[in-house]
Amino acid sequence: MIPKKGLFNVPITCLPLDEQIMLILRWANMRASKVVYLANVHMLMEAHWNFSFRKILNKADLVTPDGKPLVLMLRQLGIYHQNQVSGMDVFLNLCALAEITGKPVYFLGSTQEILDKIKRKLDEEYPILKVAGMKSIPFVPIDEIDKSHNTELIEEINQSGAGIIFVCLGCPKQEIWMSHYHGKIQAVMVGVGAVFSMYAGITPRAPHWVQQLCLEWLYRLTQEPLRLWKRYASTIPYFIYLAIKELAITHKHNSNQTKNLLLGTDIENLDFTPEKIGEIFVRQNIVTREDIRQALLEQSLNPNLKIGEILVSKQLISLKQLKFYLKNQNIQFGSLVLEKKLVRKQFLDKILALQSATNHKLGELLVQQEQFSEDILKEVLIEQSLRRKGLFLIENTSDKTTSQVEQQQLYFTFGQQKV
Repeated sequence: MIPKKGLFNVPITCLPLDEQIMLILRWANMRASKVVYLANVHMLMEAHWNFSFRKILNKADLVTPDGKPLVLMLRQLGIYHQNQVSGMDVFLNLCALAEITGKPVYFLGSTQEILDKIKRKLDEEYPILKVAGMKSIPFVPIDEIDKSHNTELIEEINQSGAGIIFVCLGCPKQEIWMSHYHGKIQAVMVGVGAVFSMYAGITPRAPHWVQQLCLEWLYRLTQEPLRLWKRYASTIPYFIYLAIKELAITHKHNSNQTKNLLLGTDIENLDFTPEKIGEIFVRQNIVTREDIRQALLEQSLNPNLKIGEILVSKQLISLKQLKFYLKNQNIQFGSLVLEKKLVRKQFLDKILALQSATNHKLGELLVQQEQFSEDILKEVLIEQSLRRKGLFLIENTSDKTTSQVEQQQLYFTFGQQKV
């Protein structure tokens, strides 16, 4: 039910960085057993050559576009709003938010030397972050991972209270390991690979401009030539060949698959009224109804306080979370089409000026100007309604009305079928 796009038969999650971070943090709050893989060219090629590994990626909860080449390919396939969801950005964002909200974090893998350096740096940069544990597990060959369970480790992690586990075992070993313990370890496992050594200061991260030019692989190659040259020589040329081939096939056979799905959708009956922010937090499993009840009680004694402010003061949510959900609660159609990069701001300003002189709706004018199709218009309107109601990216639909479930199913189907 999360928007995805297949690249070489691997489902890549099509959500901006901030939405993926918020989703991981919500799962961590629930202590849900989830796996998050950070996909780059190497991982996709491993999956292309190894069917069993591809099956593991297909069962993941999130497969983020870590590598810049994947982001560029997704944009060529019409996912214009997708940005890079890199391992280091995920790591730093989650550490910062976990510190603010009091979510314990566990660090697993790598060497004890690197873990010690990480601990010292965390103490400086995130002094009140709750570190549930750090463990460098003994070496286990890949083909022996699925033969047994480390019950002591499972018990240790589950009893630690950790909501997030950063796993550093290297690709594809860490993904196979997380898949094996998926459903047994009650936390969100995030495979971070080289992030541990980068954060510890052993391997420098490529400068931002190098990342933007898709040359991070070259920068890393200069850092570890003996270890990486064979991998890059075998994966990069073949990836380029497959990418060109897939893009050519996609553009040749491009068809409007959303059209049939949208037939009969009654957009006029969509409810765009913003839901109360407290109800949104409950729907997203960020806080409990008892938390909201206590916040309302406090608000009754201090009428000048807002519910969101009270939840932040109690460290039930972070300020970043509050701003994120408030933005979605009141999101405007124009803001959403800009966010999804369906139109340019300069053109939107002209259409808004034209709208003020007519009785037409903004979406209708954009369709008339052939900026996007009626199907895309319907998709954006459905997403706007879901965001305002706090229904986007919710997996449990048991407490929703039938019409809301149908709208949500449409939305997530669009995410998979889109362009």
